[in-house]
Amino acid sequence: MKKMIIAVVVAGLSLGVMAQGEPGANNQPENTLPVGSHISEAKTAQSMIDDFLKSKGWSEGENTRGNKTFFVSVGIGVIQAPRSNRNYIASRVAAYNKAMLDAKKNMAEFLELTIKTETEKTYTEGSFDKPKKTGNKSELSIWNKIKMLAHAKLDATLKEEGIDPKKADKETVKKATAKVLASEEYRKLVQTAAKAYILGMQVYNSFEQSPAGSKGEIGVIAIWSPKLQAMAEVMTTGGTVPTGIAKKPILQQIPSNTQTLLTQFGVQQKLDQNGNLTLVSFGQGGALSDSRMAANAATRKAQMNAQAAIREFAGESVAVATDMLEAETAKELEDKTEQYENESAFREKVKATAKAMKISGINTIRRWKAKHPITGKYVYGAICIWNPQSSARAKQLGNAMNSSPRPGTSASVTKAKAMAQEKKLQGKSFSGAGQAADDDAF
Repeated sequence: MKKMIIAVVVAGLSLGVMAQGEPGANNQPENTLPVGSHISEAKTAQSMIDDFLKSKGWSEGENTRGNKTFFVSVGIGVIQAPRSNRNYIASRVAAYNKAMLDAKKNMAEFLELTIKTETEKTYTEGSFDKPKKTGNKSELSIWNKIKMLAHAKLDATLKEEGIDPKKADKETVKKATAKVLASEEYRKLVQTAAKAYILGMQVYNSFEQSPAGSKGEIGVIAIWSPKLQAMAEVMTTGGTVPTGIAKKPILQQIPSNTQTLLTQFGVQQKLDQNGNLTLVSFGQGGALSDSRMAANAATRKAQMNAQAAIREFAGESVAVATDMLEAETAKELEDKTEQYENESAFREKVKATAKAMKISGINTIRRWKAKHPITGKYVYGAICIWNPQSSARAKQLGNAMNSSPRPGTSASVTKAKAMAQEKKLQGKSFSGAGQAADDDAF
């Protein structure tokens, strides 16, 4: 079978994409589906997503509520690490990122998809390969070499079938090398490509399903709406977003149940007590060991994941390229038997790129940790928020600090003195807390 060269062409437009239903419209702050070992093991992340969408009366793609239009996209990511692996928690985070990438892929393909197909069928009787005897010695020589190569391959084939080529009788060899009377070859190549600029896509809900005896999954329902896109545009161009219905303070809207926080990923837009729209980002991280140092690093990783989700909400370029090949060959042999071979291949590449962007006013409002029900290892979490008001205050503070005079630096102690001091103090311990600042002074 001739090799087929696959050329992937990624073509498309930079388009502004969509994200949630109405933020702050009486949505429950916590997942409505239970998380833990009591979940039915017959369920998958996809079935959990389907059940949730059905309960909301939504479907994948465009949805309407009153005069509002929003877009729903879903994604699934597999937790690839073994459960005993120390990087299992990190693999959960990777599974969420893959799920979100999958949801963005679906959005990009909805906006514009380039599709190319090639289908080919060949039917053959007899052989066209043997050259005519023209007296050309070089041509016959080449043909002899081909026959020698064919015999070598035949010997290898016979050995694979458990037949010794030197001892095989003529009938056995004849049966193993029955002449092909007719053959049919079929192949179909499908290529799709999409490219879009997606901004304002939030995680409406996320799910984790890890049945016993199989790899776990993280699933997400992602949403775009004009109001979410407006917030994303403010992050890049400035300006304000409209206010909405006043809700509880943001901290009171954060899930209190750590079992819920275990499956909380990505950005959600919420309304605060003043009706201001605020981005709330949930990040997670895993520790490589049980040390305090590893725990601190895991918390920092969780914080960075939350910050990254806010940056991605502001907009990123998404490119998708997919190739699918289906091919089969059927042969009718002289001994009235048939041979059938099937060859299939699938390849998909999705890439999302968010260029470097300065964002002022991201604040971490809570850190948490909880044991994962399966591994017993701690998951460390961080929750960050951002809104236009905090961004403006951060910029004002930065300007004030940058305009203040810089004090000079004092001479440092020598390395030898520092080492001696460290040795002297190594055996001491201390634990305490300072006095809190005056609440009326800031």
